[in-house]
Amino acid sequence: MTKGEKGWFGGVIALAVVLFLLLLSSCGDDCDDAASAPDATVTVTAAPSPAGSQVGKSIDSAVEQARQAGLSVGIHDASDRDEAPRGDWTVCFEKATLSDVVFAAVPDEAPCPKKDGQRIPWPRMPNVEGTTYAKAVEELGDAVGEVAVEAAYEDEAADDTNNKNGDYANWKVCFQSVKAGTALPYEPDVTLHAVKNGEVCPSAKGLYKDPTNDPDYVDPDYVAPDDGSSEDDGSGSGEEDYTPGDKGGCPPGGCYNPCPPGGCR
Repeated sequence: MTKGEKGWFGGVIALAVVLFLLLLSSCGDDCDDAASAPDATVTVTAAPSPAGSQVGKSIDSAVEQARQAGLSVGIHDASDRDEAPRGDWTVCFEKATLSDVVFAAVPDEAPCPKKDGQRIPWPRMPNVEGTTYAKAVEELGDAVGEVAVEAAYEDEAADDTNNKNGDYANWKVCFQSVKAGTALPYEPDVTLHAVKNGEVCPSAKGLYKDPTNDPDYVDPDYVAPDDGSSEDDGSGSGEEDYTPGDKGGCPPGGCYNPCPPGGCR
């Protein structure tokens, strides 16, 4: 290294030392604390955010989430019935701002209308007459409660519930307890009256496959026995005939018919 290069290098070192001293003097005691402190995590507390979508949740849960987020809450019936919502109703629609939210709900397990304020699209009872019991159970699905099968004839037996794979799976449905087209707002239980596969349905419920099994059955050829008694034809009083003596006259209590002058003979 030449003399000039040594002078330049020494100047650089001197400048670096001066800058370091100036840095130490500017931070004071905080430099020691910063050097000795471990790495720290800075936590920032943010302002409450909106509760997020509550569609599909119960009113009770949705209201709690909204209030925890600092929002004012409004609730109304999502259908055209304008009823007072209850805590177990389900949220169908919501309108939220930074300060409030309005929930529109329907009763628990009711389907949501297409738009807020429209009619609830309840499912309707299908016509399952003529199908098998198994197909009827599958078609009714969750629209109704229990689907029971009973024999359509009074002198036959069938008893099962919600079983499309049982002994009555291929029985043909003749009658249904809920009329086809009926709205099903509360999932009613349904009873299906059916006959064995290949049998003909009765013309009405309550009939017997073998009419003689009917307790009220009367043989059309039956003739009631004659007990020898005859009905009064109304021509007499029912008393024995009275024969007057030679002097004539009426029996005690009077004659059957008025007597002519001179008495009866």
